[in-house]
Amino acid sequence: MPSADLLRSQIEARIPAAFAVYRRPERKTIPTGITQIDDLNGGVPVGALTEICGSDLVSSGRTSVLISLLSKASQTHFCALVDASDTFDPASAHKTGTNLSRLLWVRCGKNQSKFTPLEQAFKVTDILLQSGGFGLIVVDIGCIAERLVRRVPLSSWFRFSRVVERHSTALVLIEQQPHATSCAGLVLRMTMVSAIFSGRVITQFNLRSEILRGREKKPSQSVSQDFSLKTQWA
Repeated sequence: MPSADLLRSQIEARIPAAFAVYRRPERKTIPTGITQIDDLNGGVPVGALTEICGSDLVSSGRTSVLISLLSKASQTHFCALVDASDTFDPASAHKTGTNLSRLLWVRCGKNQSKFTPLEQAFKVTDILLQSGGFGLIVVDIGCIAERLVRRVPLSSWFRFSRVVERHSTALVLIEQQPHATSCAGLVLRMTMVSAIFSGRVITQFNLRSEILRGREKKPSQSVSQDFSLKTQWA
């Protein structure tokens, strides 16, 4: 009876990859620029769809994450921001370090169109993904009414997920609630824990970031991190 080593060599001769150790390819990420969030997941994954969610009723920190992400990514990547509600403030973004010469800002709903701002945002996103060339594409639909976003069919999220997998692009959706869920490589929920006032002005937010879905595309065990951000006018 052949020894174990002999048997192994015979199998390898017939099937060279039989005992090869599978190594999961390292997934590239783009840091958000906020250490506490990047410590959780390394940043937003490239070649995947990310959802960053937070309430529209109170400051949840999602806009701060957006500005920080654009500031960090625009130093080394060409970026695109699809602004469904025309709420982006380029002056604030420039103040925090965003390289505006590397940012394409698409303002939806600014002209007469048969499409709603949400439909425009999705159509533009599809064009940008297909065209390639962007390291980061952010779609801000955080101010669109939830009743409208809930009508987006799952097939649309699935399509975005499959298309971005073929590109070296990070696709990030800014929303009130997660909708892509199983199609997303990362779902991050932002909530405000407390705020610090100086007189009548808020000078600092105490925030919590929580991963609802991580890189394995499985629900996480409520991995969260608390941190503070100063307001830009403080």
